[in-house]
Amino acid sequence: MYTDQDIANLVARVQQLEQQVAVTPHIALPQLGIISKNFLTRAFSVWGLYFVSSLIIGVAVSCVLTILGLILGVGFMDTISNLLQNAGL
Repeated sequence: MYTDQDIANLVARVQQLEQQVAVTPHIALPQLGIISKNFLTRAFSVWGLYFVSSLIIGVAVSCVLTILGLILGVGFMDTISNLLQNAGL
């Protein structure tokens, strides 16, 4: 099935790969709560990320609605004052 030469080549290749792994620095994962082994840490990390994303979206929507309300509110108040003037009030 496999010759002695095939096995010798594989052994040499495995040794070469082991040397490469030993030389390259080990890159550790960042210490994030989302990948923690502790369930509560993961749960509060997810909740915190959800809270911050909701806060950012809420601030953006509030700004857009405030600007829209100011623009439409001025036009609406002009319309109402014209109607009141025409009605004699």
